[in-house]
Amino acid sequence: MKVTMKQSLVALALLTVSCQQNNTDSSIKVTSVKHTEVKRQSIGNCWLYAQATWLESLLKDTTGEEVNISETYWTYWDLYNKLLEKEPVPEKELNTGGTWTMSSNIIKKYGWVTEAEFIDSEATEQMSEAQKCAQTYIMEQGKEGGTLFDVNLRTPEYVRAELDKAFSCAGKYTVNMDAALEKSRKAADTMLVNIKTGDQHSLTDMLNSWKQVSGPGSYGSYEGKKLITEDEIRRYRGLEQRIKKALNDHYPVVMSFYVTFNAPDNKGVFNLNTLAEKGDLGSGGGHMVVLHDYTVDKVPTDDGFISLSEGDLDPELKEKAVLGELNYLVAKNSWGGNRTDRPWLRDGYSRFTWDYLQNRYWDEENEIYRSFFRAVVLPAGY
Repeated sequence: MKVTMKQSLVALALLTVSCQQNNTDSSIKVTSVKHTEVKRQSIGNCWLYAQATWLESLLKDTTGEEVNISETYWTYWDLYNKLLEKEPVPEKELNTGGTWTMSSNIIKKYGWVTEAEFIDSEATEQMSEAQKCAQTYIMEQGKEGGTLFDVNLRTPEYVRAELDKAFSCAGKYTVNMDAALEKSRKAADTMLVNIKTGDQHSLTDMLNSWKQVSGPGSYGSYEGKKLITEDEIRRYRGLEQRIKKALNDHYPVVMSFYVTFNAPDNKGVFNLNTLAEKGDLGSGGGHMVVLHDYTVDKVPTDDGFISLSEGDLDPELKEKAVLGELNYLVAKNSWGGNRTDRPWLRDGYSRFTWDYLQNRYWDEENEIYRSFFRAVVLPAGY
């Protein structure tokens, strides 16, 4: 997707005045939205990492234990389904993207396994080498003369055999999908506790009851308008309150959006001021994360207005926080941490200001404005 800032800097200026290590940073005040260890994606499948983060959080609330779910297992089945569509392998970039609906369908069909139950040697690694090897193998074998070039050869058995080779990293790893399938937990048999009510529901029921809510005009043309409308502001306000209420009740809310790496400041907060100073979007693309916490300003109290920082709150303050103005959201990311190429990413969590997410950029390829925010996945009742 080609995007540019040159036609939207005015909007940025006016509103400013809007698919990668362990969490060792003690500055994060852990809320009761429980999360497992941070991982780092090696290919463009953040949506599968977000799905795993969501499920790991619910499992942790149910059993109190950390479960290391295998994103590589799901990646195998995603690539399997895509190769069976018998489309030519792209020359430049393999299609590793997806959606919440796609990942939910993968779980319903193939279940889930732990990392140790698929490729055991990757269980202690933060980033999957097998996924990267698979991507490289498919791109190479998709060329003329390669084993995946002739789409007519792609029967289920043939594709499975090719993917076994792809994920083995030239024999470095043992890939036994049949054994993994035998160990897989079915979504219908995986019981989870509803964090708020304490009731138990199957993973299938959870996947069906959590709903994706798109942002106001996330994919619209805005009729050429650069600035957000009053109606959109009201609708974003309602969505903001729904997100805060779900986080207050300790649910791992999933969020998708367009991320640009010219937006984070030196503290790792993605914001409009930094983006406007750069004057260009820089590299970026669609991304999916799971929310952890938030900060809020102008919270009404009997003594005036206050701001609330990261950390869990007592019930009374949580109710008041819903009425305040959302400053930024804290999300468990899939970018790892302590990376020299991203010095602002210190703890595996990222922060995104609400005005940044509400704002829009110019999609040059399609000649429309799009908002950075795309959608959230919320539990029933929110």
